[in-house]
Amino acid sequence: MKTEIAVFGGGIAGFHTAVVASRLGKKVTLIERTSSIGGLATLGLVNPFMKYWLNGEKLVKGIFEELLNRVEKKGGLFFNIFDSETMKIEMLKMLKENSVNVLFNTVPYYVKTENNRINSVKLITSIGEKLEITADFFIDATGDGTLAYLSGATVFSGNVQGENQALTVMFTMGGVDFEKVKEDVSNNRENFFPWVDPDMKIVSVAGYFEEIERARKDGLEFPNKYFFYNQLPGNGRITVNTTHIGAKTTNISEISRAIFEGVEQIELIIKFTKTYLKGFENAYLEKIAPSIGIRESRRIKGLYVFTGEDVKNLRKFEDGVVKACYGIDVHPKDAQSQKIDKTVPPQPNDYYEIPLRSLISSEFENLGIAGRCLSADFLGQSAARIMPTCAGMGQAIGFTCSLSDGSLWDLDFKKVKKLLEEEGFL
Repeated sequence: MKTEIAVFGGGIAGFHTAVVASRLGKKVTLIERTSSIGGLATLGLVNPFMKYWLNGEKLVKGIFEELLNRVEKKGGLFFNIFDSETMKIEMLKMLKENSVNVLFNTVPYYVKTENNRINSVKLITSIGEKLEITADFFIDATGDGTLAYLSGATVFSGNVQGENQALTVMFTMGGVDFEKVKEDVSNNRENFFPWVDPDMKIVSVAGYFEEIERARKDGLEFPNKYFFYNQLPGNGRITVNTTHIGAKTTNISEISRAIFEGVEQIELIIKFTKTYLKGFENAYLEKIAPSIGIRESRRIKGLYVFTGEDVKNLRKFEDGVVKACYGIDVHPKDAQSQKIDKTVPPQPNDYYEIPLRSLISSEFENLGIAGRCLSADFLGQSAARIMPTCAGMGQAIGFTCSLSDGSLWDLDFKKVKKLLEEEGFL
């Protein structure tokens, strides 16, 4: 197969890469290992979109804003919470409308390189079909840095001890009585994190410290220090982000164990809600995410390593192509080691930027990066990994590839930033 840009990974980063590049006239092939689009936004049931706005302004615009507008028109979005199935439908439509060639159920298994370039990638499908794809540019948006790893590029994983962030199996429930939940929050403020608002228009709750303590005394081992969920579009629906599993995310046996453990935790959590929580008397399990939520696995070495210090110092770059305001957020592998901080963190009054150099391989001139496998240290990645920021990375590298004649290294990065601003992506 021949294409101009080969994008590996159909999650939110790869989707935005593919759509932007195709709109700019490039022939794009998107290779996705599952049979759906959207990655953790759809198959992982990850919700909501964490904060990507500041002082009333959205920091990620362009295709991302267009996608959300489409989902909202279908009744699948309110504020930063979305329906995964509506999202999936609209993403598939946009890929088709923009003539992106998509290969589902396909993974890379061998990468041919020469000097500083990737020449081609061998693929295998779930039905055993073998293909080889050549391209001018290759984008690793796999989340796991799979393409870069197979090419022999330098990758990093974990913190200084080599430990990855905890994994989560997301799930949804129905039948929750939101009026009872709000009344409970209003009457027991100390039982919840201080940001939980009893007058909330959209239900977002984290806490239940007293009930968790009571459950443990009764012999029910709750898997986390708090119970966290968000309202979904529909009737009495919530998405639950509470399971917590420590595992090595570059070891498939560990990931497989984590999936079993995550589902076991879901059963415990549902029993907990129906036994101890007000408003959950008639609640039921709706859906378990088909894909486990991995926060961090491999990070690819780029021309610049984005750091936690860049986040803390709200650093701007001459080649800053993604704006973000989400802070450092590390989920340690052991849930019991998490510290419950009931103070309300100060809200940033400014944003930081992710430089284009963190989206370009330092070893292959035609290898771009998008999503949570960006070139970053452990803490920098923990802030940059959220979905809107990953969408922004995809837009930026898709746009960048459309400007290059052969080497991403030869571009004027400051000029790329200016063009992104002029085109309304920043």
